[in-house]
Amino acid sequence: MKKNIVILLQQDHGIIVKVNAANGTPLVKEGDTVKEGNILVGGWLEGKYTGIRYVHANGEVKAKVWYSQKEKIDLKQIENEQTGIKENKYSVKINNFQINFYKTLSKFKKYDTIEENKKIKLFSDFYLPIELLKRTNYECIEKSLEYSKEEAKEIGIKKAQESLEKQVANKENIVNTYINYNEQEEFVEVEVIYEVLEEIGTKEKIVF
Repeated sequence: MKKNIVILLQQDHGIIVKVNAANGTPLVKEGDTVKEGNILVGGWLEGKYTGIRYVHANGEVKAKVWYSQKEKIDLKQIENEQTGIKENKYSVKINNFQINFYKTLSKFKKYDTIEENKKIKLFSDFYLPIELLKRTNYECIEKSLEYSKEEAKEIGIKKAQESLEKQVANKENIVNTYINYNEQEEFVEVEVIYEVLEEIGTKEKIVF
């Protein structure tokens, strides 16, 4: 016999804020700390005279959970910056044979490359086994950057928040934000933690 239960799968741990079992037996209460795999609402009911009856568990379980992201920002960095100068190189590819109309080496010491290809179309839905390839190199120079610890903190916070906001579906459910710093001579490490109120239960089947 298979019956549904509700278990915590989305986070490593959380603190229960609300349990509303529409069907089944609640196995946690407000204030309990739960972790992944804990059964929150059991798929059964037990009566004094009826004994245990198996049911499809259903309900709402909300908890405070935490999302964290760490970013390490070096105080001294070297970045590549495009100068605005570029060069185009062209090729033709016929099946697996490629003809290059340029010298292999670029005239730039450092560069970023973008490649484009275009297939030759004979009719609206018929392509020849020929491709025109365009390779564009953008010249880059190295640029030395030096941040203060406060600037590094701001950069780290921004990067961490951008990453966390991709993980948290509903930003309005964020109830608290915590920020920790680890300052060293050569870098600053930033940890941003979002405390989020969200529904944590997901239905799974268990075999009795």
